[in-house]
Amino acid sequence: MKNYVLPLMAGAILCLVSCSQDKTEDVLVEKTVKTAKPKNLLMYKEMVAMLEHYDETRKPVLEKALGYEDTRINFYTIETLETYLEYMKKVSEEKGIKLTGINIVSASYPKTMERGTPDYQTVMFMPTTEIDGRNIAFSPEVSTENKIVTMKEMLGSYGYNWIYDSKEDYENRNNFPKSLKQNLLKRGEKVDEESMSGNLGQLTPPH
Repeated sequence: MKNYVLPLMAGAILCLVSCSQDKTEDVLVEKTVKTAKPKNLLMYKEMVAMLEHYDETRKPVLEKALGYEDTRINFYTIETLETYLEYMKKVSEEKGIKLTGINIVSASYPKTMERGTPDYQTVMFMPTTEIDGRNIAFSPEVSTENKIVTMKEMLGSYGYNWIYDSKEDYENRNNFPKSLKQNLLKRGEKVDEESMSGNLGQLTPPH
């Protein structure tokens, strides 16, 4: 009986080692796929050219208009970015909506806000999905698979005219619909809601 036990144990150990190696290789292959080199990496000469062009064409104009250098850097921790993206993916998937990306939108903090640095530029993140072949900012929290509520609609309910979804919207940016004017007048009375747009990075300047 003992003659059979040792070969059986040896075979089991070899099987476990082999399976463990297979799993390790699978994990390594998966990691390799997920960490492929991004296609949007810049060359250093491209970076320098772009930074210099900003310095020459944007920075002087903004400094003259504002009287100080506006925000140039918006810092977010890796954890903040990963948490935001994973949450957007989760909510969109639960709603049956395809998340296509994130719009990074320029904005600035007004003096009346309780958060942020007053009078300095910042950015906000807006999740996007595909509508009629275009990536459109939308509000996952109030959307469903059968009814996607765009950011244009949500901002419009607060009286803001979002004009960046299409060329037609942009060309008609000076036409302020009557409904938006009414919503603007009622903004103070409207109950505020939490959106899924993100913000609150670390700004530089100011130092």
